[in-house]
Amino acid sequence: MLGSQLLSQLTPAFFGLLTGPNASLYLDVIDSLEKETPESGGSLEYADALAIIARCVESQRLHPEEDDESEEPTQQSAVIYRRLVAAKWIEEEKHSDYRRTVFLDPAAQTLLEAFRIIVSQSIASFTGKLRLVCDRLADLRLPHSRAEFIWEELKNCLAQVRSGLRELRLIRKQVERYAHRQLKALTLAEALDLIYNEFSQLITQRCYRELIHARLPERLREAMAGLTELEQDDLALQRLREDFLRVETEGDAGRAMATIVRTIEELSLAIGDVEPTADRVDTSTADFARRSRSRIRYIQDVGSAHRQQVKTIFDYVREHLPAPRLADLEEKLSLPALRLADKGLVGMASLSPVRRSALRSSRRRVAAELTDEDREESLRDMDRNVRNALRLDRANRFVDRLGLESGQTICSANLPIRAEEDILDVISCLVFAPAGGANYRLQIDREILPSGPIGFDAKAGFDIERFELEKK
Repeated sequence: MLGSQLLSQLTPAFFGLLTGPNASLYLDVIDSLEKETPESGGSLEYADALAIIARCVESQRLHPEEDDESEEPTQQSAVIYRRLVAAKWIEEEKHSDYRRTVFLDPAAQTLLEAFRIIVSQSIASFTGKLRLVCDRLADLRLPHSRAEFIWEELKNCLAQVRSGLRELRLIRKQVERYAHRQLKALTLAEALDLIYNEFSQLITQRCYRELIHARLPERLREAMAGLTELEQDDLALQRLREDFLRVETEGDAGRAMATIVRTIEELSLAIGDVEPTADRVDTSTADFARRSRSRIRYIQDVGSAHRQQVKTIFDYVREHLPAPRLADLEEKLSLPALRLADKGLVGMASLSPVRRSALRSSRRRVAAELTDEDREESLRDMDRNVRNALRLDRANRFVDRLGLESGQTICSANLPIRAEEDILDVISCLVFAPAGGANYRLQIDREILPSGPIGFDAKAGFDIERFELEKK
């Protein structure tokens, strides 16, 4: 078992060093020693190690422990050194010339690297691993893509999905940390700085924006469809088994197929966990926004400049007038005099006038009856208004009527513009060219040749500035 094997190689003191009051100091010392070791050929002189420890002790205070050997500041470096040696974090080698060299234990280096990885992962990020896996699995809907799918790709997809899930959980954990920090904000500046500096830069503008742009729900459905096709393709599964046996030379056909099927099932379950995990990220983000809004309102109310004056008035009322309702006090309400230079300033003129709702007028029926000709004219007007409206679909239909191939361009001088309706089509193209749903690209001559003369094309009684249209 892992526990018994690990503790047979490492003493309890090795881990006990990280549970005491000086754990942070010990880790900083070990980190500094490890960073200085490569520059010294893999080891440090005893005096150099003590100097490094002394620099760490200058920035942090050594807390007392049960086995304190001395409380003298000049001996704290030696005390820390002996504790690290006793716990087997560092090893000391004595030479015949009375020199002592110091180097880190291999287990300590391994654990230190793990700690660095944990710290580096505290910054939430969304690297797009899930998007890449979904795109690859979506391709499995095509037979030729399933024929090229190999065992290493299947394993890599499972590893990438699990890594993507860890990223999502880390984003959610980081958002929850910001929510807890927001509840501890004491000033309005601190609360706003947390929102617009830290949260906005590290979460909203980075990983959360990438998560939204990834369009995971749609991609996940396509990926599951591709994975289903792979499960039902016996020929593709046989190729996976052959590739598995080529890589895993010690396996047999039965074990290979069982491993492949189990990996596909685990990948399917992992993909199924992605959308609920992403939804929890959305919920945590919404909770952060709600708590931030509540905290800012609370700080504004509590930290108001008139807070003490308002509190004084309510304390006076509570002490001298214990009646449950102000309306029951009648003449008993004798508050301190108002601090106004002229009480005449307060009058009816300063009050807002009462808003009165206007009386609704009764509807009257139109005496004239509509004829069939009137109805037809109304329908023709509606058809004319709809036809003359500027819309994106109108611009796309105009480009489709040109009969251009993808990537083919046409100049405005060659456009078939003969009537007013064609002019409205061109205006629609100009208005909706930046739209994401446009099936064309449009560029005017001023953008192509900024210093050149501006050309115009006479079309249907209008002068149109020359441009170039390209079919996407």
